[in-house]
Amino acid sequence: MRILVVQNSRTAPIGLVGEALADNGAALVTVAANEGEAIPALDRFAGLVVLGGPQDAWDDAQGPHFPAVMETIRAFTGADRPVMGICLGAQLAARAYGARVYRHEVAELGIHGVTLNEAAADDPVLGGLGPELKLAQWHYDTFEFPEGAVPLAHSAACGRQAFRLGRATYGFQFHPEATGEIVRGWASRFGEEARERNRGLLDGLDAALDAHLPAAEAFTRTITRRWLDLAAP
Repeated sequence: MRILVVQNSRTAPIGLVGEALADNGAALVTVAANEGEAIPALDRFAGLVVLGGPQDAWDDAQGPHFPAVMETIRAFTGADRPVMGICLGAQLAARAYGARVYRHEVAELGIHGVTLNEAAADDPVLGGLGPELKLAQWHYDTFEFPEGAVPLAHSAACGRQAFRLGRATYGFQFHPEATGEIVRGWASRFGEEARERNRGLLDGLDAALDAHLPAAEAFTRTITRRWLDLAAP
C-alpha cells in the first residue's frame, strides 16, 4: 500500500508515524513540496500524510506550495482516501475547507495534556484511547473547525487539537510523529529572541520527554495502524 507524504520542512520529518506505517506494510513516497517538488496524482496512492513546518498556514508567501497541498487534501478526501494532517498539515486541511487559521494567543511547546472529546469514544482512529494523554506540541497558531468537521480533542490552552472530516480525513494539531530527537531539534533552533518572549515554556523539557514519550509512541503506533486500516481496499 503506497502512502503519499507531503513534507513542508526538513526539520519536521515523518518520524514515528513513518515507522508505524512501514511496520504495517505501507510504502512511503515523500515529496518535499516546500522545495518545489511536484505533488503526484492521487491515483498512485492509498492515503495522504501532510506534515508540519515552521510556516504560517495562512501565508502563501511563506508557502507558495500551499494551494497545491490543499488541492491534494481535497482530492484525497473527495476520493474517500484517508488523510492525516499533522500540525501545519492539520491547519492546511482546515483551511482547504474554508476554515480560518490564525495566530493563537499562547504557544504550546513541549509536552502538554490533550483530552479526547466524547465524540472520540467511537471514532475508528481514536476510540478507546485517553481520555487524557500527554503528547508533543510545537505550535503558535490555531484554526477554526471546517464546516461539518467532528471535533475530537482539546487541550487547556487550545480548544482545537483534533478533528475528523468525512470518513477518513484527520487533522492533529499535536505531533504524533515526534521523537525525542525531533523535539530536541526544534528546541535547539529556538532563537534567543523567541526564548526571551516565551521564557519558561521549555523548562523541564528533557524530563517531560523522558517521562511521556514512551506512552505517546504507543499511542502513535495505535492510531497510525488504525488510520492505515481506513485505506484498506
